[in-house]
Formats: sequence, structure tokens, C-alpha cells
Amino acid sequence: MSFNVKSWLVDAVVDSVLAKPSGSRHGITGFWLASLNRVRNERILRIGTLHGHHFLLAAEIDTDTTHVMDPNRLDEYVEHEMLKHSKDKDSFSIQAARAHVQECVEKGRIVVAFRNARALTGEFKSNGRNSVWYEEDQ
Repeated sequence: MSFNVKSWLVDAVVDSVLAKPSGSRHGITGFWLASLNRVRNERILRIGTLHGHHFLLAAEIDTDTTHVMDPNRLDEYVEHEMLKHSKDKDSFSIQAARAHVQECVEKGRIVVAFRNARALTGEFKSNGRNSVWYEEDQ
């Protein structure tokens, strides 16, 4: 099975990851409500845009750094949130990022970390359920 994340904020993350040399393409997708044990057992992470379901990256899940959000890592999460919004036409304030991340921490959301990311090629079908979902490998 594959673990899949769709987000309209993915472009900045993809550009940041693919700018690194192969073998150093590590990072996090964002903050998701999901089963930590289930996510950690998945092999592939795919990140893409909601519009048109165009998936951009495939990567291994980094089980050592995938975790329930930790209040002590708030600054790291805020930095990632600012990166995701770096291509927004409208400005996204650090205060807005902090407020969003704090809410995610309080809800016990999951940080999904990845390594060895690469561009995803080929067709991929959405099951149409929600932003975080699983699908059988083909």
C-alpha cells in the first residue's frame, strides 16, 4: 500500500526537495490527522496538488522522524509552514503560521517525514475520499 497526501501547498515543498542532490532529498510533508502506526508501516509517500490530482513526488517514509507533533519542535514546524506558503500570492504572516501550527500540536497531528524523494511519473488514481488516504500499489 501507499500513503498519499494531497495539498495545494505542495509546490514550494517539491521545489525545495528537488533542489537538493539525489540521496539528500529529505523533509516533511506537513501535519496530518492519521494513524501513526499505519503511516510508519507504509513504503511510499506521494505528495501532489488537489487540482487535477497531479502527484509530484514519491519517497520513502522516514520512520525515525515521522512522529506525533511535539510542542518542543514548534519553531521547526513553523519554518515548514512558512516554506509551504512561500509561493502564495498573498502574504502569510509568521503569526498565522504559529497559530496554525499550535492548533495542529494541540490536536496531536502527525508529522510525516520522508527521504530519498524523486519526481513521480505515470498515472495515479484518487479514491476521492479525503486529503490523506491509502491506495493499493499497482
